[in-house]
Amino acid sequence: MTESSSPVSVTTMSFNQLLVASDWALALDSYQRGFVWDRAKMTQLAEDLTDYCELPDQSLPYYMGAVLVHADADKKLRFIIDGQQRITALSILYRYKHGELPPGQALSYSAQSARRILQAAKLLQECKPQVGVSLFDRLLLTVIVVNSADLAFTFFDTQNNRGVRLHATDLLKAYHLRAIDQAEGHEQQRHGLEQYCAERWEDIQRHPAVLSPGQDFAPNLFNRFLWRARRWRGSQVPAGRHDSILEEFQTNTWPLDHDARSSLDTLPVYACRHNRMATALTLKAGGDRELQGSRLLLSQNPANLPMALRQPIHQGIGFFLYADKYAALLQALMNEPTAETGLLAFRSLYAQLLRSNQEYLREIFLLVTLLYIDQFEYEQLMPFALRLEFLLGAIRLEKQQVRQETAANFFRDGDLNLLDVIAQSHHPRQVLEYLQQQQRKCAELYRDEQVDIGKRVQGRYKQAVLNYFRPDAGAGCERLADKPSWVESLIKRDWS
Repeated sequence: MTESSSPVSVTTMSFNQLLVASDWALALDSYQRGFVWDRAKMTQLAEDLTDYCELPDQSLPYYMGAVLVHADADKKLRFIIDGQQRITALSILYRYKHGELPPGQALSYSAQSARRILQAAKLLQECKPQVGVSLFDRLLLTVIVVNSADLAFTFFDTQNNRGVRLHATDLLKAYHLRAIDQAEGHEQQRHGLEQYCAERWEDIQRHPAVLSPGQDFAPNLFNRFLWRARRWRGSQVPAGRHDSILEEFQTNTWPLDHDARSSLDTLPVYACRHNRMATALTLKAGGDRELQGSRLLLSQNPANLPMALRQPIHQGIGFFLYADKYAALLQALMNEPTAETGLLAFRSLYAQLLRSNQEYLREIFLLVTLLYIDQFEYEQLMPFALRLEFLLGAIRLEKQQVRQETAANFFRDGDLNLLDVIAQSHHPRQVLEYLQQQQRKCAELYRDEQVDIGKRVQGRYKQAVLNYFRPDAGAGCERLADKPSWVESLIKRDWS
């Protein structure tokens, strides 16, 4: 690569040109994280490149994305700013084929990274990818070089903190639109379905936030609600990261030929509260939905779609209809105009007792409620909300600081995972009885509280509870020790 007087230069290079034929080496600076690729990502790389090497036209290049490097003026080194994971993985593959690392590979790693590199090398020895040595001349990269340390850190900071990175939901949209485009069917039909699904997705992205103002709706929908509702089972409550969301809603989805009832515009439906008879759902022109089996034409309100949170998701329209349903369900719960008495009371409780509380407690409340209304609609919604809020209030009284892991601990540490209890219940009473049992176990936190009203977060919560129940409890509403009786009295009077 020739040096340029410009502070930024861009060149297309093969892997061999970058790491074998150069007169300088690639290194890592101290601000870089270690090598983090796991077995699944290395296996995917090996399989993808094996498939590429089996193509009949061997002249086609394989594009590996962009690599951002900083040119050191005093040493014959180039420091990787972005692209380290790919360069390291390809260097491991290079060693597998040549018996040594590429000469331009001068990256140094921590002991933990070294262990992952050894595991990746062992994996290649096991799976033996069928790639030739000429592969490394056909792996193309866009190499962006900056010649100033300040500019390097600006690039790095922007890439990793302030930049607009593609969220998993952006990639999911593209993947499932492509599934529609590549499905069998008339071109006009495919185009019409693509356009419809893309427009519905744009509508989802424009929905107002349900947790905190200004938050993007689609990423929150998948990260905080849909992914957790599906993956948090029993004591297994993993963190919802970028790759794990892609795995759940892309890798683990079912292709159109997975089921005899599947086609471009039709997907299987499963028994749930909204579906007792039908076996498949067809998306008609203009957005109408027709159930196959019972031959019922559904309304265009996506909240009524016959789907369940934990059901299999089919590629293409199956993904978009699933997202559409739960976006609509959350909006109907929190934002859409309503005259439903129970829903208005629910929103009042949320506004008075949850909205000013810590966001991590609010996301527990809404996640559990979403699963509940998916199972039972608004039946017994207020008794459910009052009992659930009682449990979350106990956490608020117990902890001065509510941390991010609180949500995971709430489901993992209970007698049962509340999400599982709801998903496996056939009647709201089963859920309410479970919540009532948990209330008894944390009632002493209310009985023994010594919180000063209005002071700090716990005092403000106490003030909010007293204000909420005082119209019914009267002048004796001064201490939270009586909150269990206030809850039972309100449920019995208004919601039994």
